Amino acid sequence: MSEPTDGGDPNLVAPQQTSGERRSRRQFRQEVASGLAWTLIGTWGRQGIDLVVFLVLARLLMPEDIGLVALAMVFVLFAQLIVDQGMGDALVQRREITPIQVDTAFWVAVLTGGLLTVLLFLFAGPISALLAAPGLQPILQVLSPTFLAAALITIQIALLRRQLAFRSLSLRALAASAGGGVVGVVMALAGMGVWALVGQQIASTVFSVLTLWWVTPWRPSFRASRAAFGGLFRFGIHVMAGDVITFMTRNVDNLLVGAVLGTSTLGFYVVGYRILTATQAVLVQITRKMTFPVFSRLQEDPERMRRAYNRVTAAAAAVILPGYVALAIVAGELIVVLFGARWEQSGPVAMVLLLVGPVVAVQALSIALLNAVGRPDVAFRLRLLTTVATVIGFVVAVPFGIVAVAAAYVVPAYLLLPLNLFWMRRHAGIQIAEYLGNMRGVAAATAVMAAVMLASRMVLGDREPLVVVATLVPAGAAVFLAMLWLLDRELIRDVLKIAAQANPLARRRVEQVR
Repeated sequence: MSEPTDGGDPNLVAPQQTSGERRSRRQFRQEVASGLAWTLIGTWGRQGIDLVVFLVLARLLMPEDIGLVALAMVFVLFAQLIVDQGMGDALVQRREITPIQVDTAFWVAVLTGGLLTVLLFLFAGPISALLAAPGLQPILQVLSPTFLAAALITIQIALLRRQLAFRSLSLRALAASAGGGVVGVVMALAGMGVWALVGQQIASTVFSVLTLWWVTPWRPSFRASRAAFGGLFRFGIHVMAGDVITFMTRNVDNLLVGAVLGTSTLGFYVVGYRILTATQAVLVQITRKMTFPVFSRLQEDPERMRRAYNRVTAAAAAVILPGYVALAIVAGELIVVLFGARWEQSGPVAMVLLLVGPVVAVQALSIALLNAVGRPDVAFRLRLLTTVATVIGFVVAVPFGIVAVAAAYVVPAYLLLPLNLFWMRRHAGIQIAEYLGNMRGVAAATAVMAAVMLASRMVLGDREPLVVVATLVPAGAAVFLAMLWLLDRELIRDVLKIAAQANPLARRRVEQVR
């Protein structure tokens, strides 16, 4: 593959460019690389903090405490999800926005958040009675003001994403996680039980609002426009609807497990699920957060966007596919190492759930692409089908236990993958043969890695969980890298190039050489 004359990425540079176009595209690549670096810092840092806090709390609290708050968070997170009605993403997607559009989106979010706060406070009692969880009512009432807090920051977040200002977003996320974590651990050590988890959520929300308003110069004016609302809402309603049904896919299981099997069993399920959510944030959400604003900027150049999409997905697959497969193989031992022996029942749940990781990554990136090209309606249909199939699976599976519920989350994702690929080709111009061809080396290397890890596990026998994890993970990583080097050396170079572009120090050295 030949290199472009300006030293940039050949997949993102078109031939016969003027010097101004090259400078503009070089600046865009630098913005993307800087955004990726700060997104990595923010996401990995936040996940590291959250995971450490969760590990501490899981050792201090009982399964029913974690299950009860997990049940409350189904309602809290759902309401927070619909606060801005998708207008934040609408602001990110538009090529140009006006001050009146931003102000309108903000006040709509505030009014919605206030209304949801009142509704949850009033209906907390009936919800608790319906789920036969009397301890749920005060938790819901105490957490209800977080809806209004979410409304105060959703538009600021959208503006920062639009500007690729991921440094500010990352600092805010780190401050919120650290502040909330400290409050939660202190309350748990003081013997406050379930309220330690509630305190963690409230403190994290407060820190998030304070830090975001501190780093964001924008302030709303007291004005709104029906026309501005209509323009943003027509795009945002599809995004919001898609987010809502995706949320249902990921949270109806908690609701059903808690209602049918009890909050203690839900606690074991949540701990197993926690491994999946942590890996999704580290391996999937970073790429998704970056690709939507980047693809939105490239929407007027379909060929360039297609090349960028293929490049991003191939590089992401080199990390995501082996990562999820390796974690699934050692999930049982990893749960015991991280959370302690009393959480051993969570191991099989984590093992099954982690198998969905590669397909979730494909769906997340394809939805970002479809939204960026102005087809949120197609992304919504994909999410709707996934949700319907998954929720039906949950209802059928819940009487058979939490491992069956986990399987009901995985199977529909694979069944709908062909439709996902078809819609990417039809609406975004992604050629399926080319797309899958980029994955051949990664898939083969992952298969060899899995075979070696499974064989090694049989040899180790009933060794201590820490020994199993410490042996199999490095061995699997070494085998995968060796096989990928043999099968697709160019992809390794591409991943390293992306990593170098995301490294601020490396980028400065390149600029000094220029």
